[in-house]
Amino acid sequence: MINSPTELTTEIERRFGMETDNFPFSVQSTFGQTITIRNDNAWLEKLTIEIIGCAPMNIAWGHPLHENLLVEWLLRGWFIDRIQTHIDLRPLIVVQRILATHEFPGDDAETIGDRLSSFAVRECIRLKTSGRNDDLVALRGFYRWCLDEEISGFNEHDGLELSQLTVKAFDNKHLVTMRDDDFGPFTRVQLTHIEMHIFTSEHVSHVQRTMFLLCRDWGIRPIQLALMQVTDFGIDENGPFVMVPSVKGVRRSRLRRHPSNMKKRYISNDTAEAVQQQCVLAEHQCKAASGLIEKLCVMHGISVPQLPIPLFPAPFRTETRLLRFLTNPRLTPFTLHQDNRRLSYELTSLTWELQLLDPHKPPREAASFMRISAYQLRRTKGTSMVLSGASPDEVAEALDHINLNSIKHYFRYNLELQEFINTTHMASPEINAAVEMWCGRFMEDTADRSALSPISSLGLCSSKKPCPFHPTVTCYACSKFRPSRHADHEAALADITRFQQMLGSSSSGAMAQQVEAAIHGAKSILIAVKELDN
Repeated sequence: MINSPTELTTEIERRFGMETDNFPFSVQSTFGQTITIRNDNAWLEKLTIEIIGCAPMNIAWGHPLHENLLVEWLLRGWFIDRIQTHIDLRPLIVVQRILATHEFPGDDAETIGDRLSSFAVRECIRLKTSGRNDDLVALRGFYRWCLDEEISGFNEHDGLELSQLTVKAFDNKHLVTMRDDDFGPFTRVQLTHIEMHIFTSEHVSHVQRTMFLLCRDWGIRPIQLALMQVTDFGIDENGPFVMVPSVKGVRRSRLRRHPSNMKKRYISNDTAEAVQQQCVLAEHQCKAASGLIEKLCVMHGISVPQLPIPLFPAPFRTETRLLRFLTNPRLTPFTLHQDNRRLSYELTSLTWELQLLDPHKPPREAASFMRISAYQLRRTKGTSMVLSGASPDEVAEALDHINLNSIKHYFRYNLELQEFINTTHMASPEINAAVEMWCGRFMEDTADRSALSPISSLGLCSSKKPCPFHPTVTCYACSKFRPSRHADHEAALADITRFQQMLGSSSSGAMAQQVEAAIHGAKSILIAVKELDN
């Protein structure tokens, strides 16, 4: 078996009479990383490609990709081309796996090409029938590349047939309409139940709390969280906000943190407080890592860069990986960023750290813990927007989708089903959640009130700083509020409701969210006071 790049091209020319170029020694990825793929005599054993915001992609490269010489040459060429032009490299592994188990006998390029092309067409149709969409898309991409390279046996007619094999996105209709327990959106009762424990549990880290609140407010993807930096947080006349990078679409996904790719998202009070504290923690963490980075730069003759501070820094990175970032200028600004998979795991691990049973089910029926993930919070955000009367364009823009097809399932959500769930269980979950939310936080339960400041006639505030928001309105959504059991919360609720009506459609996203959360908090206080007084 030939395992030398030079011998491979020489043998392709000799055996098949094809003109070939020598394989390059190195190529540049879409994110500007220089990747060495061979030396004079052999391929590198492994290629490691950094994808900004994600874990690196490792490709086994030193051993033959296929037993057939021509297929081996085609796969090598396709791999090298795709590394330079695409972010998603998973199709490379998929196609190699599909082709590895098949032989394509023949003594000339035309025979082998015909058999390879015919197999690819048949396999694509079979994959379509089997519903294996990812494999279909990968193999179809390889077919198109061979067609563009004018490989014998690949033709426009079959290429057109393959392009007409429609691929449906994952049907997540049931995740919304059927109230899927594991992956569907949370109800307001479930979300409140989670929020209460996230703020009180000693097992939840501040990173997890901050990520949860950002995902709750805007359904942010883990990859977007991974790309955010401390400079993305700010406050203007409309309230606190974060700048979030778009990641959907071929062009936008490559732009990453380009200024034109950043979207302003106004956030709620508790989220702003968590993000502000996370910024401080991130700065301390990155300062601690600066010594190792400076040492590496001096050791390898690299000028020490001024690195941006990510909102969620990576706690540890190997020297080998740090050098990949520090020696590739377009990767360098992301040297300290955490990977999306790790952040996704941090959120998902809340499921086992909190161990919450579904408040909609009696304990004997709630067999497993409520599952918490970034994508459930995305579905919750999309669903709540639809129930609030948002248009498809507004939902797509808020959730960072490039077209309306990806959000159509939200509009199949059955409002009557949501109402049925809340009404059926009103006797238990709503009351229990309200009592649990405010129990121990009432002003009367506080032994030492010397450090608390009064909030009108409604209660006290434990914050040591001036409130940057709208006191008496946003208090009901603030964890620092210590309401009085004897205050007129009904009148306050009426005032907040009138304030909401006055804002109407002119309010910003942040202000609308704060007022909506305040109304929910005020209603919960009324329930809790009534229950605790009984």
